[in-house]
Amino acid sequence: MKRWVLLAAALLSTAAQGDEAPASFDAALADYRAGEHERALASFTALLEQAGAMHEGELRLNASLCALQLLRSRDAEDLVAPLVDDARFRADAAFVLGMAARQHGERAVVAAKLPDAEPMAWVMATRALQRSELQFREVVRLRPDWPRAVRNLERTLRRRAEVEAEREAAAPKEAKQEDAPEPEPQLEPPRPDGPPEVVIPELANAELSKEELEQLQRRVRAQQQEKVRGRQRRSRGGDGARGRDW
Repeated sequence: MKRWVLLAAALLSTAAQGDEAPASFDAALADYRAGEHERALASFTALLEQAGAMHEGELRLNASLCALQLLRSRDAEDLVAPLVDDARFRADAAFVLGMAARQHGERAVVAAKLPDAEPMAWVMATRALQRSELQFREVVRLRPDWPRAVRNLERTLRRRAEVEAEREAAAPKEAKQEDAPEPEPQLEPPRPDGPPEVVIPELANAELSKEELEQLQRRVRAQQQEKVRGRQRRSRGGDGARGRDW
């Protein structure tokens, strides 16, 4: 990416009128190389306001590099936004947008790992890396002989796979099971027609043969029926004494 700085330096050195612009550009370039990116960004921005259309593209790219170094991803995106539809700078602008999107993704990964992380943090991380991948694919399509673009596309693909694996590992068990099919309800076995079968509670789990259990159940039913007939006889006897048949 530093080739943009050198390219712009050559253009301004040969095309600028007077000494003030080259001196300002040389100072901005020296600040950039010395790691003084804040000061370099301010200088490139000031030059951008003065240079006019002739060097606007180069200065925007140089300023966007400073913004990326400062992790000011939004500023970098804003700086190259006017270059996206310019055929001369389309690949360079896509490169900057790919780097900026990757920075957004890394910030979202850090946010997703916080104890009080937002529920959508992992989603934002993966979406940002997807945007980064798309931008670098566009760069490779426009400029397939640019090795740095190919390397950054490969890095983004690897990083996206890593983040998706981290997201999966960090998901709570409940979330992992959300997409699992629900077990089918167990149907109750059909019940035979007629009165329900009487089961002796204390013998239901006893180790009895089928015949023995059926015999006990028949005995209980007979006892219950005998109790019912006894109550009916007592009821008729009492009613007969009063001459009523209710």
